[in-house]
Amino acid sequence: MQIRAILFVALCLFGTGQLLSTPEDDYYWAGVVEFDYKNKNSDSPEAYTEKSLDKYKEIIYSKDADPVDIIVFPEYGISSGETSSFVPDPRERITPCNNLEYTKSLRDLSCMARDRQKYLVVNHAEKAMCPFPGDTRLCAPDELYHFNTNVVFDRQGMVIARYRKYNLFGEAGMNVTVLPDLTVFDTDFGVRFGTFICFDLMFEQPALELVRNGVRDFVYPTMWFSELPFLTAVQIQQAWAYANDVNFLASGSNLPEIGSTGTGVFAGKQGRIVSVMNHIGEQKLYVAKVPKRDRPTATVEKQPPHKFTPSQMSTLKLKRDQIDSYATADIPLESNDNYKVTLCQNLLCCNFTLDYTVTKPSSGQPYYRYKVAVSDVKRTFDGFADGQITSCAIFACSGDGMDRCAVRFEDPSRVVPAVRFNRIEIDGDFPGGDDVFLVPNNVDTSILPLDVEEIEYEKADINRDGKNFKSIQYRLVTPRSDLLTFAIWGRKFVISRALNPTPSFISTSLRDEF
Repeated sequence: MQIRAILFVALCLFGTGQLLSTPEDDYYWAGVVEFDYKNKNSDSPEAYTEKSLDKYKEIIYSKDADPVDIIVFPEYGISSGETSSFVPDPRERITPCNNLEYTKSLRDLSCMARDRQKYLVVNHAEKAMCPFPGDTRLCAPDELYHFNTNVVFDRQGMVIARYRKYNLFGEAGMNVTVLPDLTVFDTDFGVRFGTFICFDLMFEQPALELVRNGVRDFVYPTMWFSELPFLTAVQIQQAWAYANDVNFLASGSNLPEIGSTGTGVFAGKQGRIVSVMNHIGEQKLYVAKVPKRDRPTATVEKQPPHKFTPSQMSTLKLKRDQIDSYATADIPLESNDNYKVTLCQNLLCCNFTLDYTVTKPSSGQPYYRYKVAVSDVKRTFDGFADGQITSCAIFACSGDGMDRCAVRFEDPSRVVPAVRFNRIEIDGDFPGGDDVFLVPNNVDTSILPLDVEEIEYEKADINRDGKNFKSIQYRLVTPRSDLLTFAIWGRKFVISRALNPTPSFISTSLRDEF
């Protein structure tokens, strides 16, 4: 596993005379882009790259971008395998601007970063000569690798970081490195960032390894395919940032009709600063003032939520998780009730205590029912990878059968909010200790997560009879009548870890420490 970090101190002033963020400031300014890629399949790869480059330029030179220190663009927003470029090794300190060894898109982006004095994080298809030293795998006939790569430019247009996606979601024609890279970069405003891409978020390597090595700010290009009940894009972005208590800058490709949207900036356990889940195509830069993680007195300035109605969000395609093998029980729908139940599957038992009010419609209008559920099962992610899922959950159902759970009503405008949860308490002791990664997981009918002020989440490591457990207590403390999901949700990595080699650390930093 390679660790890459370059520190470069750039200019202190914009050309306009506006001060850049400095190491002494309590905040930095970030921009994340929700980017409509509806023309990707109708244009030729070359035409799509050229059009996207023009749109990227429009964003970078926009007035909204003036105060921003760093802009993050989404996965597959500008290129594909057919328009891939060689990407310089950050150790070589190369500025591709006007360097004909690189494609026009990479050259122009480098020039834009230099001209606008901004850090740019751009996901760009990369080609590289095959084989790398120590890689015994067969090369393609053209003797090239192709990688899904994050390229980071500093304020002078120099490539200071390069991360090659390790956990591919299909992506025919793309390669992976033998071991996952741990890629970090330092900025002139005193923040070190880690970076990974989309599906990497579901795995231990490299994402959680970066957290273990002290990284507290992340840039994250993604083209997510949202899924109920646990894995809509902003839902899992906020949950991951909260569980790791890190700043998380997520930029999402946008095509709601196939399930892709989801962009935001999250301040760890302080929650969302800005986020959007869209039902229409959008090209927009969302700007946030981000508190630095080592400044505990810095406050979070949250923006009003970009929230759409359930009827509007019905045009967003949502996949359905493989929840049919979960242990479940129906929540009784009495008019006013307190309900307590313990539910188990394999070695996991979950305790549910619910206080809720039911007002069933008298006119035959549809309403959501709810089940409590426990999972300690293996699932496949569309056949591209398998993973062990562990959870204590409450989720909504649009009918009585299990096949209607994690499925929305076709006409949300007729749905009556019949169940108001006044308080929810979920407790569970999850076997596995450090082999388990757990998050507070929730989403409402607008396909956005709850504000962090509406929940309480406590965790502890315990040992029982020589076995390690993660003990979690999760509470809903604000009444809600629009829940789709409220869960402790997690991944168990011990199985996948046994299948992968032990990571090795090869530092390419100009500094001695990670």
